[in-house]
Formats: sequence, structure tokens, C-alpha cells
Amino acid sequence: MSKQLSIGNELKDSFKDTHKWVQNNLKWLRDIELFYRERAKLEHEYSEKLSGLTKDYFNKKSNFSVALSVGDNPAMTPGSAEAASVVTWNEVLTQTENISKEHWRLSRDFEGQIASQLAKIHSKMDTTLSQISSFNDEMVTKRDNAYQEVHKAKKKYDEACSSMETARNKNTKSPGERNRQKMEERQAEMNIAKNEYLIRINQANRIKDKFYFQDTPEALDLLQDLNECRVLFLNDIWKTASSIEKATLEKVSERLDTANSMVTENKPSLTTAMFIKHNARNWNEPKDFLFQPSPIWQDDENFVISAEPEISDLRIKLAQAGQEYNKFHDMTEAEMSRLSSLNDKRCKAKSKDGDYQGEIYYDIMKAYLAAVTPFTGHETLKLQAEVQLESIQNNVPSGFDLNTDDIDLSKIKKKSGLFSKLKSKTNIMSAPSHSTSHLMPIRNRSRKLFGTGSNDTNGDTHVTPGTRATGGTGISSLGHLSRTSSAVSTENDAASTYTADTFSTKGSESSNTNGNNRVLYAFQARDNDEISINPGDSIKVLTFDTGSGWTKLMNNATGDQGLAPTSYLEINENPITTNTDRAPPPSVPPPRGSKKPSHTLTVQYSYNAQEDNEMTIRQGDVVNVLKEDNGSGWTLAELDGDSGLIPTNYCK
Repeated sequence: MSKQLSIGNELKDSFKDTHKWVQNNLKWLRDIELFYRERAKLEHEYSEKLSGLTKDYFNKKSNFSVALSVGDNPAMTPGSAEAASVVTWNEVLTQTENISKEHWRLSRDFEGQIASQLAKIHSKMDTTLSQISSFNDEMVTKRDNAYQEVHKAKKKYDEACSSMETARNKNTKSPGERNRQKMEERQAEMNIAKNEYLIRINQANRIKDKFYFQDTPEALDLLQDLNECRVLFLNDIWKTASSIEKATLEKVSERLDTANSMVTENKPSLTTAMFIKHNARNWNEPKDFLFQPSPIWQDDENFVISAEPEISDLRIKLAQAGQEYNKFHDMTEAEMSRLSSLNDKRCKAKSKDGDYQGEIYYDIMKAYLAAVTPFTGHETLKLQAEVQLESIQNNVPSGFDLNTDDIDLSKIKKKSGLFSKLKSKTNIMSAPSHSTSHLMPIRNRSRKLFGTGSNDTNGDTHVTPGTRATGGTGISSLGHLSRTSSAVSTENDAASTYTADTFSTKGSESSNTNGNNRVLYAFQARDNDEISINPGDSIKVLTFDTGSGWTKLMNNATGDQGLAPTSYLEINENPITTNTDRAPPPSVPPPRGSKKPSHTLTVQYSYNAQEDNEMTIRQGDVVNVLKEDNGSGWTLAELDGDSGLIPTNYCK
């Protein structure tokens, strides 16, 4: 595929038009095949019939020139301009018109080495086109299924709200123990339905993002690869035909050399560039799903956790999501390695003289298609589990226990009754530290901050269900796998992982003492205002974490003072303040201190700021790094006097 051009990046959601364009070009191979078969017969009749044949194909070329160059429905017509392949074909016909005498060997060679090869090429490339279409249909189905799950969850939530309202009215009109219990059961069912609805919304939004920014561009670029392979094969066929003619008739070698030079200039990227130029249209990303409150019940988008059944259900969901995430994470890591290797080979599929080798390029593209299809499916399932983890961990107050160590998923059977299962559980919930919820609304939470990274010794990253997500990146994926000339690489190693900072409660508040504070993990200071700590150090809290993710400490042994990550500590002394109305922490920790830019990054993909603390960037911009990515997937950068957060994986 062309190094600098990507239909997936440039045209976004245009699979139908691109597919039709590629299909037209594959059909054109049949046209050229027929030309050479007829040419083989006409060689015995010499120049008169040969000239008539070339005139016929001049007319055919003219009729299909627009469709072959810019597709059936271009946004801008090409006028008199033609694609490089069509111009090359025009030159081949012109030189052929000047040939006046052929013999039997030329006819035999055209039939066996040219026409038959074109038939084989068309057959196998048409099969590949069908496989790419199936790949795209599968991704569309997964996206539509996610949308349907949102609608189903919304319907169940509304029904649960209606049932709750009916039960509440009965209890109001006829107070009694039975009616009160019925109302509580309906309320728990309603809350669980609402939580499921919120999870489905988050999953659908993330799958939608993946579909339009990863899956669809992959399908489009596979179409681009297939069409460029067609150009490579066609170049080889034309060169072979030229060689046969030169061996048969030395007197036409000069004209055939002219045609050959045109074939050499027929680079795959030229056809792609013309198609992109004449098919570029304005495109807007479909809107995200938003929570729609029931008209008769709760009207906010916070998770509802007011009793034991809700937290029990969420803990089971958390354990299931963690199991699914680790399963598909291992799968995608292995598949990603395979794709990286194939991407390396694809970038090296050139011979020493600079000409592409069509057969090698095609085999690599076929292998890539076979590898990317299961990877994309597993990545979608991994994303669903990841979003479920994120939704639960980021929206359950810290006073509730989300530890899943006591949950055995193999023993959890299908529900015969919701409350028969929930009531059989032991008390898994500790009292919240506040009487009022301190959850931030989902619309005010940044989707890109939901987990911090922690790698195993072998380099694999796993999720620990029941842990508090305190930072990290959004989608952990290969992204746009094939759009760079370098090998496929994974995103930041910290992406989509979770720390061991569990939700388990500490019991009742103890007196203000620092004797039981502990360092859980070693941390090496990187800035002047930070402090290095190691397990076993005796520490005292100087300033408690206010939501930034950092706590100011004093090392009792050395007397050093500085900031350390809160998630690396176990703090058993309480802050002096008892204010329960403190504002929630910001969605992105503010940068600490001011530093000169350590280096610059070049923007590979454009990005429009979506929040006040972000910065809009355009492809080709060179930005100064003010604060390195700390594992959140975002870098603090400066451009032309403006500063803000930008996606790290959009830059190089």
C-alpha cells in the first residue's frame, strides 16, 4: 500500500463507494483479458484487423475512463484527466495500433502467458474482494448489535421504573410489610436495570468509536491494498506482453519501450491519489449515545447503589468483565505480534530496482487480511469488557467494596430469580463514608481516564477486577494498524490496565496517627517536587490527596519531603477536615510545576479538542512537550503559545 496515502484516513466512512470503485477495476481485468485473447487471433491477420481491434478498445476505454479513474459517484468530476492506469493503457493501445505484422508464436504467447494469467488474477482477487466485504459486514453487524443492546437496556429500564412506581403507589395507599418489601424489590430491579443501561451506553459509544476510527479505515485500506495489487499485477502483465512483442518483432521495440516507460510510471499511489481527490466529501462522526432518563423516575445518569443487591450485581459483572478482558487481551497480544510482522514485510515488498513485486505484495496482503479479521473481533470483545470494568470502577463510590476475590464465576448459575441469588450472598458492602453520593456525572467524566498501568514481569498486562481505576488511556488497541510505514506497535504499555489499589474498606476511621502508614510500591522521583519511596519506609502525610492523585509526604528516616502517587500508599491516618461537600476531583490531574519543553512531537493525525483542558492539533504540527505522558494516554503540549492535553498516540 502507498506509504503516504490512506483511503481509510482520508475518506473515513465510505466503504460502499470504495468497494464499487475496486470492483470496477477488477472487472476491467476481464476486459483486458478479452483484449489479449482477441489479439492472439488477430495477429495472423496482421495490421489491418489489429488496428480495428485497438480502435474498439480506445472506445471502451473512453466509456469507462471516469469509472476506472474516480469511481461511479465522484464528488468532483475529473474533466479530461484520467487515472495513471488508464493513461498507460491508452499508450499501450497507441503503440499496438502501429504494429503491422505478427506471427503464430506471438499469438500463442498472448493466449497462454497473458490472457490466462489475467483470468487467474481476476479470479483470486475477486475472491479476496468478497472476503473484505464479509469482514466489513461483520464489523457493521457488531456495531449494530451494540446499538440494539442500548435500545433493549433502555426499554428494560423504563419497564423497571414503571414497576417501581406501581409498587410505590401501592405501598403509599396500603402501607404494610409486604407492600414495602415489594417496593424495595422493584427498586433494586430498577437500579440494576439502570446500571445495565449505562454500561450498554458506554459500550456502544466505544464500539462506535472503534468502528469509525479503526474497523472501517481497516476495511477501506484493505480495499486500497487490493486495488493497488491489481495495478501491480497489471503492470507485470503489460511488461510481459511488451517483452513478447519485442522478442517477436524487433522493429517495434522502440514503440514498445515507450509503452513500457509509461507502465513503469504507473505507480499504485497515482490511482489512489486521483480517487481520493475526486471523492473527498465532508463527513461528521455520528453523535454519542446519551443517557435518556425515564419520564416517571430518576432523571440523572449516576450509577444507583443504595442497597446490597446493586453492589452484588456490579461485583459479579466486574468479575466477569475482568475474566473476559484478560482472556481477549492475551489473544490480541499474540495476534498483534503477527500483524506487526506482516506490516514489516509489507513495507519491504519492493525489489532492488524500485518496482513493486505484485505476487509478493498480494500474498502479504492476503495473510494480513486473514490475521486482522480475528484480531478485530477479539479487540471488540476486549473493548466491551474494558468499558464494563471502567463503567463500574469509575462510578461506584469509594465506600463500597468491589473486591471480587470471593466470587466464583463457575458456580454462578443462570438466574431463576434475582433476589434468591442476591439474598444468598453474604454482606459484601460497607457503609459509604458520606451519606450523599460523590459520583461525578458520566458526561463530566473524561472517557480517557479510567485505569493505570501495571505490567507483569513477562511484559503482559492484566486486569485485576475489584480495583480502583485512577488513570490511564482509553481504548487499548492497535489503532489504525496499517497506516504507518513502520511496524505495528502497541499503544502505551500502561494502556487499559488496573492497579492493585483495591476498594476493600479499612473499617471505622482511626485516630490521626501516622504509625500505620505504609508504602505499597517503590516509586522513583522524576521531578524536583517528588520524593522517592520504597516499601518499608516510615512516612508521614503532610498534605492529603485532594483529587490530583498525589499525596505530599515526609520520609521519617531521611527527613525528605515531596509528592508521591496516592495509589502507591496505604494511608491509615485521616485528614483533619470533615467537609463532606468537597468538590469531586478534576477529570485530568493538573500539571504540577512548570518545566521547559524536553522535546518535540510531530502530529500524525488531526484532533479537535473536546474539553477545556485539551488542545486542537492538525496533522504536521510540531508541538513542544511540557509534561510527558504519565500513563494516561495524554501528553501536555504547547503550540503557538497555547497549551493543553493531546492524545499521545496521535503523535510521533
